[in-house]
Amino acid sequence: MPTLSNPGPPTIFSGSINALLSGTTRSFCAPNLQGPLSIKAVLTGSGTWELDRRRYVVRENSYLVVNKDQAYGFTIGSAAPTTTLSAFFQHGFVEQVHRDSTEPDSALLELPGLAQPGSLVLRSHLEPGPSAVLDALRAFYVARLQGNVSRTGSEEAFLCIARALVRELPRSDAAGSRLACVRASTRQELLTRVLRGRDCLLSRMDESVSIADAARAACMSQYHFFRTFHAAFQVTPHRFLTAQRLARARMLLRGGRHTVTEACMESGFQSVASFSSLFRRHFGVPPRDELKKRLKNQQLSISQ
Repeated sequence: MPTLSNPGPPTIFSGSINALLSGTTRSFCAPNLQGPLSIKAVLTGSGTWELDRRRYVVRENSYLVVNKDQAYGFTIGSAAPTTTLSAFFQHGFVEQVHRDSTEPDSALLELPGLAQPGSLVLRSHLEPGPSAVLDALRAFYVARLQGNVSRTGSEEAFLCIARALVRELPRSDAAGSRLACVRASTRQELLTRVLRGRDCLLSRMDESVSIADAARAACMSQYHFFRTFHAAFQVTPHRFLTAQRLARARMLLRGGRHTVTEACMESGFQSVASFSSLFRRHFGVPPRDELKKRLKNQQLSISQ
């Protein structure tokens, strides 16, 4: 897989540097990987990561965090090319950004740079968009492609990605705090299970996935999952999945490789007519307008 980073994968996986790794392929398999804290994202297509005996399918509108020294596997197998984008962090880098963001300046001045690698362990789940982490990753990727990143620019980009990650960490905790349980351990167990159900919806969003499927993944009854999901995320599973499918369809249309019908089907919608109606209600414009806008931009780019 081609890489945007000068150092090769061995250096990247050592945790001695911050690095951005990207590649495009139809088929790839790496069953036994381990390394520094990293973010797994996809620019086009989908990639499958397996960790802690669970399977996570990452698409354009979600990302996955792998913790330091956490064993995982990675596969791609699709008819169309998939482009992945992963950020690998130097050991202790994100931990330091977290400490510098949460402790008072007086403590940081007195004892600077004390964050220990691995001291920040993140929950393993798919984090859906909208996401400042995905925005920062893509912006850095584009800047690197255009050759517009100096050494200090690269350092600043990783700081911004880490800052976005640290700021998005509380989203799951906030969801857990909405669960009205007496015991904290019960809240955490409910949150863990409902996140597994949400991961099921995100991983299978291009299929005819059901709430019952998500409930089984969460090891909960269907209604228990439904009411817990709604309490935690303040949206029903159906509305959440529909919004994620629409967001992905919009990305596909803006990406320049999909027709309206292709974006509809690859996002899990069964009818182009109902998809177009939902798209217009959600974004204010029909999907063909996104397509026309993309084609117009391409024509302007060619004429220039």
